[in-house]
Amino acid sequence: MSRIAEESIRQVIDTVSIVDLISSYFPLKRAGTSFKACCPFHSERTPSFTVSPTRNAFHCFGCGKGGNAIRFVMDYENLPFAEAVRKLAQKFSITLIEEASSPENAAATATRVRLLALHRDACTWMHQLLLRSDSAAAARDYLKSRNISADIAKRWLIGYAPAEPSTWRQWARSAGYDDSLLTEGGIFSPAGENQTQRGGYPRFRHRVMFPIRNDHGDVIAFSGRILDTDASPAKYINSPATPLFSKSHTFFGLDKSKRAILKSQSAIICEGQIDMIMCFENGIENIVAPLGTAFTTEHARLLKRHTDKVILCFDSDNAGRKAAHSCFSELASHDIFVSVAALPQGEDPDSLLRSGGPSLLRSLLDSARDYIDFLIDSKAPAGLPDDPRDRMRLLSEITGAIARTRNRITQESSLQRTALRLAVPTEELRRMVSAHARHLLRQRDSAPPSQSDHSPPPTESTPLTIDSPAVRLLIQLSLTDPDARTFLLALPRPYPWEDLPGGALLSRSLDASISPDSPESSAAWLSSLPHEEEIAASALLLSKPPGHGKDAAHHAVLSLHILRNRRSIDLLQLRQRQPGIPNDEILIIMQEVARLQKENLDLGESMRNIPMLS
Repeated sequence: MSRIAEESIRQVIDTVSIVDLISSYFPLKRAGTSFKACCPFHSERTPSFTVSPTRNAFHCFGCGKGGNAIRFVMDYENLPFAEAVRKLAQKFSITLIEEASSPENAAATATRVRLLALHRDACTWMHQLLLRSDSAAAARDYLKSRNISADIAKRWLIGYAPAEPSTWRQWARSAGYDDSLLTEGGIFSPAGENQTQRGGYPRFRHRVMFPIRNDHGDVIAFSGRILDTDASPAKYINSPATPLFSKSHTFFGLDKSKRAILKSQSAIICEGQIDMIMCFENGIENIVAPLGTAFTTEHARLLKRHTDKVILCFDSDNAGRKAAHSCFSELASHDIFVSVAALPQGEDPDSLLRSGGPSLLRSLLDSARDYIDFLIDSKAPAGLPDDPRDRMRLLSEITGAIARTRNRITQESSLQRTALRLAVPTEELRRMVSAHARHLLRQRDSAPPSQSDHSPPPTESTPLTIDSPAVRLLIQLSLTDPDARTFLLALPRPYPWEDLPGGALLSRSLDASISPDSPESSAAWLSSLPHEEEIAASALLLSKPPGHGKDAAHHAVLSLHILRNRRSIDLLQLRQRQPGIPNDEILIIMQEVARLQKENLDLGESMRNIPMLS
C-alpha cells in the first residue's frame, strides 16, 4: 500500500475539528472553554475525558489516553495509523496525497475502490427493495416473525435480493456496473458451461440480505437467508472470497460492537446474524458472530486486538458443542480466557430474548463457566465412566483442552479443578497435559508460518512518567505560552533538564516547529511522538495553564539548575569519602562544592526576585 505524504497528514490534523469528530461518536458537554464526557476507554461515573477545541486535542485524566484527532480514531476504532488517517480523510472530504506505488498496487487499489462502491450501492438498492417492493413481502413477513422491526432493519440496512435475474441486471446496468465487476465482487456467480446467459448469474435470489462490513463499517460482502426452503438446501449463503472479503478473517457485526467489547473488556460469540442483531438491539452490545464457517486463527487474532476474555453463547445441541470446542482451541492458544454460557436445551439467544427478555440472557451470560468446567459438565456430569477405555478417552480430551491454554496460571487452575472434580491424581493429569503440550508444540513447529505464527499483539502503551513538576510545567509552557517559549528557546545548552525523566521530550518540544498560537502545530507534533510520550504530552497540553507564563518558566529553570547543582554536590561528596583520595583532589572537590553551594544561594535569591513571587 502507498505511503501517505506528510503534508496530507498535517492537512488532516489542521482540518479536522476534534470537537466535531468526537461529538460524532458520543455527546460532549461544554465545561468552560473545553468539553467533557465520561471516558469511552474506561468505566467511570465522573467525567474526566476532556476535549480542547483551542488545542485540538483530547485527554482523559482518569486512564491517561490522549492525543490528537488521529490518535482518537486509532484508539476508538482500534485502527493502525494509516487507516485512521484515511478514515478521517474520507469522513471530512480531504484528498490525500500518497507516494506513487507500483502499477500492480495502483490497479489493486482501483479495483478495491470500485468493489467498495459496488457493495455500497447494492446494499442501498436491496434495502430499498425490502422496504418498498411488493416482491419483498415474504422477506418482510419473515423478519416480522423474528421480531425484526422496520427500525431495526433500517439500522442494519437489511435488504432483499430479488428472485428474477433480470431485475438484478436492470439495476446493474442503470448503476453502471458490468458483469465482470459483479462477478469479481461475488454478487454474481461465474457463468458455467451449461448456462446460456451472457456473463455471470446472480448468486443471491429471493433471500433476506444481511450486509457484512469490515472494521471501518464499509460493506464488503453479503449473507443471504433463503425464503423458499424448496429452492436450495443452504439456509444461508455468504459471498465468496473476494479482494474485499474473507470469511475466515471477518466477524458479523464487529464494526458495531467493537466499542462495547473494548469498554466491557469481553466479547460474546454467538452463532448467527439474527442472534447477534437481536442481542445488540436488546442492549447486549459486546457480541459478534462468525459467518457460518469454522473458527480460525485469524478470528482469534482479530478478537485478541480487542479483548482477552470471550463468552461462547451457542445453541445447546451437538453442533453448538462442536462449535464451542473449535472456538476454544483457537482462542485458548492466543491466551484468551474462554467461558461458556449454558443455554437451555433447544434454545438460542434469539429465542431466549423472546421468551425471557434480556434479563434472562444476561443472567446466563453472567453465570458462564470456564470452558474446562463446561467440558466436564457436558462429558462427565456424574464423574468418570467405569470403562477404562472411555475413561482414558475422556481424560485425554479434557487434558488436551487444558494443554491448549497458554496462560500458565489459568492452566494450573484448570488442572487442579479437574483433578478435584474427577477424583484423579493431580500428577497423572499433569503428565497427560505435558504430553499434549509437547504434541501441540511439534505441530506448531511443523506448520507453515501462516498457521504457526502466534506472536502476541502489541501491548498497550503507558504514559511516560515525568517526576519533576518543573519539567512538566516547562513542557506545558513550551506548547501553550508564546512568551515562555521564546524565553526557553533563548536558553544556552546544555539545558538543566536533559538527564531528567521527560527532559528529552521537553527538548524535542523546543526543537519542533510549534507555535503556541497555532493549536494545529502542537496537535501535529503530538502525532509524531511515540505513544507513551504522546499520552504524557497531551495531558500537559490540556491541563490548566499557570499564570505568569514567562516568569513561571524562569522560576522552573532556576529550580532545575539548583537541582542539578545539588546532584553534582552529592556526587562530589561521595567521591570525597572514597578511601585513598589524594589531598590535592580533596581540596579541589571542596572548592567545587563551595562554588556550587554559593551558586545555589545566588539562584535562590534570583528566584525570590521573580515578580510572580512578590
